[in-house]
Amino acid sequence: MKNVLDPPVERDLPPGKAARMRADLMTSIHRPRPRTAVRLGIATLAAAAAVVAGVAVAPNGDDVQHLAMGPGELSPTLRQAMEQCLSWNAQTDRLPVSLDQLAVAAEQHHRAVALFMTDTGYLTCDVSMSPGEEISGSVSGERDWPQRDWLPGPVQRLLLTSTEIDGGDVAVTGRVSARVHRLLLEHGDGQTTAARVKDGVFGLLTGGASVNEDAELVSYDATGTEIDRRLLFRPSDEFDTCYADSSGTPVYGKRGTDCLPAERWSP
Repeated sequence: MKNVLDPPVERDLPPGKAARMRADLMTSIHRPRPRTAVRLGIATLAAAAAVVAGVAVAPNGDDVQHLAMGPGELSPTLRQAMEQCLSWNAQTDRLPVSLDQLAVAAEQHHRAVALFMTDTGYLTCDVSMSPGEEISGSVSGERDWPQRDWLPGPVQRLLLTSTEIDGGDVAVTGRVSARVHRLLLEHGDGQTTAARVKDGVFGLLTGGASVNEDAELVSYDATGTEIDRRLLFRPSDEFDTCYADSSGTPVYGKRGTDCLPAERWSP
């Protein structure tokens, strides 16, 4: 498997396009991009991303926003984006997935993101469909994910895109434990956006309501009691403590003697 810091294989691209895309990818791995920054969280740490480009298709409008919790809720344009994700993924040996394994997908501002979950791993995809430009994006994931059955607490963010550095309009997907009955994004200015939660995964779109750099994901149990609060823009592999499974083995964070219990995940 290629190292995550290795550049992707060049495709059939116009002169200079491959170099620009490669530089853009390397920038996104180390820090957010000024506009429509793609934050792959665990995905960028777990496996190399493949950046590709193709022929242009009918793009989404600026005001188009759609959140699909599974393949049965896809809009026509979002289905087209998911088919593109599957086509790109089929060119790799990363992780065989089908549309039936789509957990959550979202589209807004000419961009679509998706999370596919399998019995052993996961795949994330980001597709950009800007008017007059080639389709571009990335796929990333892990075939055999050691932490698949465990979460670092009740919430785990897996994919985040934002229109500004640490702010702006965002799309977020990830996983939650069975304890989470309600998940809110507090924007940092008094506004909130409720996430949709289904079968252990969540998705949310802020829909033009910008968030601040101190935005937080806040989860609640069935009684309405707050059980977790964490910064949205904090790196998804950065923890204040470690999290250990039921045997006491650390599965997230730095190893130590004061691990919090990791929470089981089941779809």
